[in-house]
Parts: sequence; structure tokens; C-alpha cells
Amino acid sequence: MRKLLLATTAAMILAGASSASATVTVFATIDKTKDVTVTETLTVVKFVFLDVVVVSTPEKFAEGDALVNQFNNTNTGCFNCAEKIDTIDAAGNNNAGIFNINQSSGNMNNQGSAVAVAVDVRIPGDPTVPPTPDPLPTALGFAEAQAGAEQVNTDSIDAATSLFFKAGVINASLNTNTGILNANQAPGNMNNQANSTSMSVSFAPGGVALSEADLGQFNLRNAVFESFTGAPGPNGNPLFGINKSAAITDSINGNAGIVGVNQGVGNFANQANVVAFAAVILK
Repeated sequence: MRKLLLATTAAMILAGASSASATVTVFATIDKTKDVTVTETLTVVKFVFLDVVVVSTPEKFAEGDALVNQFNNTNTGCFNCAEKIDTIDAAGNNNAGIFNINQSSGNMNNQGSAVAVAVDVRIPGDPTVPPTPDPLPTALGFAEAQAGAEQVNTDSIDAATSLFFKAGVINASLNTNTGILNANQAPGNMNNQANSTSMSVSFAPGGVALSEADLGQFNLRNAVFESFTGAPGPNGNPLFGINKSAAITDSINGNAGIVGVNQGVGNFANQANVVAFAAVILK
């Protein structure tokens, strides 16, 4: 009995020490959706360099600069204004020289006319000696004119109500003038109007004339709610609007020189006339 028990115990020990192994091959199909987002930022910077080389020794210089900066930002138009009409009638005629008119019955309007004129003078000499024909035959002159205007109109609101009309009228005016004529008229709201003129003249017989005119106008994030009553019509428009009219009749005729006219009956308008003129006398 004892031998049999030992044999059985040995068999159980051998059975516990044995091992089993298996090789398994698994095939699987996996569906995968992948979203790829590509963000590209492209920055293009251009630089333009202009070098002007003049091999000469000038004896005379004339330089004129006329610059206008106008800003109309974060304004709010009145909510119950009166009707407005600007009239220039039979005015600004038969003038000579430099003539400017600014007329504005509207609100928050910027108006301006800048004129710069540069003319070189005779070569200095003995003040007791009568001047000789100027300039000397070998003299050279430089003339440079720069005119610029920047107008910015942003983040403003016009919400005028209970108005029936706004009107601007220029009639039988600004005729037969000689020289420089500038006029601005604005019965509207938050308008920028400018005239910028620069003239340079050198009376030397030969030389260099340079002129540059620059204009920058920005009109951003403005809103107009004129006559909006909160009860829109069938098409989603206000029930009534403001009649606006701008008229120029029998005007700005027969002028000689430079003429700039701006007329703004609406809102948030940027208007500018920019002129740069430079001249030297030819040999």
C-alpha cells in the first residue's frame, strides 16, 4: 500500500512538471478614418528701393510739401436731427490766385485744403546792383513737390431719424477762376473731405523736377441705421428713408489752373483731390 502511494505521488509530480505549447496565427481587418488639417501661413514682403543719382551741382532749390491727415473714429450721429441743406449759389467766381471754400451743415465732418507753393529766388548778389537776367547760363535747379492725404473713417454709427431730406447744391458758382480753386461741401455726417496741392518751380535753365502724390483712404466697421424705426417693411427695409440729393449746375466752368471740388451728402465718405506739380525751365 505504501509503495502504491509513493508511485501515485511521483506520477502526480511528473504530471505537474510537464508543459504544453501552441502556435496561433490571427488575421484582422481594421477600418480607420483619419482627418488631416494643414494650415499654411504665407507672408509676402516687398521692398522697393529707388535710387536717383544726379551728377550735377545745383545752385537753386524749390521744394513744396502739402499733407492732410483726417481721422473720424468712434462717432455716433444724432438720433433726431434737423433737415440740412448746403447751398453755394453764385459764389466763388472770377477769382485769381488761391481760393478755398469749406461748407458743412452736417455733423462730424473733416474738411481741409492744403496748398504749398515753392519758387526759387534769384541767385544772391550785390543788392545795390540791378538784377541781371536770372539765372546764370550754367546754373542748375532742382524742384520737388510732394502732396499727400490720409483719411480714416472707422467704428462709427449714424442713426438719424425723423428726417425727410439732406441736400447739397452748387449753382452758378466756381466759374472763370485762375490759379488754384478748392471747394468742399458736406451736409452729410462723418465725411472726410480734403484738397492737397503742392507746386514747385525752379527758374534755372535745366535741372531736375520731382513730384509725388500720395493718397490713403480707409473706411472700416461703420454702420448706418438712418430712419430705422424697428418695424421693417415687406422687404426687410426701413419703412421710410431720407431723400438725399447732390446737385452741381452751371458751375466749375472756364477755370484755368487746378480745381478740386468735393460734395458729400451721404455718410462716412472719404473724398480727396491730391495734386503734385514740379517743373524746371528747359535750356
